[in-house]
Formats: sequence, C-alpha cells, structure tokens
Amino acid sequence: MASCFLNQFPDEMAKVRQNPDLIPSMVSEIIRYQTPLPHMRRTATRDVELNGRKISKGEKVVLWFVSGNYDDKVIERPNDFWIDRPSVRNHLSFGAGIHRCMGNRLAEMQLRVLWEEGAAAV
Repeated sequence: MASCFLNQFPDEMAKVRQNPDLIPSMVSEIIRYQTPLPHMRRTATRDVELNGRKISKGEKVVLWFVSGNYDDKVIERPNDFWIDRPSVRNHLSFGAGIHRCMGNRLAEMQLRVLWEEGAAAV
C-alpha cells in the first residue's frame, strides 16, 4: 500500500532509491502526510476560552491531529509530500504530551525496517 502511495510521488521515490539513508525521514513524512489517527476526543476538565470560543467543563472537544499536520505556520509546504523536509519528525500523528502514543517508536521502527529490507531485496 505504501509503495502504491509513493508511486504518486515519483521524484520523492527516486530520492529514496538513490539514497536509502532517507528511509527514516520518508517513514516520518508518510506518517505525517497520511496521519494514522486523524482525531482524538477529549473532555474539558474546566471552563476555558480558546480563540474566542467558550468551552465548558464536561464539554466534549475533538482534536484534529491531521489539521495540525497541515498547519503552514508550523510546517513548511505542508501539502507537499517531501521526504527530506527539515524537522520531518515535527508532526502530531501520534498525539503530544502525556497523551502521545506509547507505541510511536515501535511503529516507526517497523515501517523503517520494512522499507530497508524491501529496498535491499530489490
């Protein structure tokens, strides 16, 4: 599936073929671009105002990680799939803070090894 995805970006795939050391960056960019978990629901623990919107204690809120991964104030050229992007690991795909996914490093490692072994076999 990821191979089909990368076929949409032949210039980026060519970079990986020429330099397999880019595989870890490619994995991070795939995870940012194709966010595995687009959102997470939380419950407000207290009354708060955020950007002019009042959120009451107990109110349900949805955090859209996918929109954070495309925030052009944080990520340069967010709509481009760019495997050697600066700060490629700067994304919200695994959440943040105390709610960050505990398995994020394992997921990244599994994808990295998959791509490294696949590249070596071709």
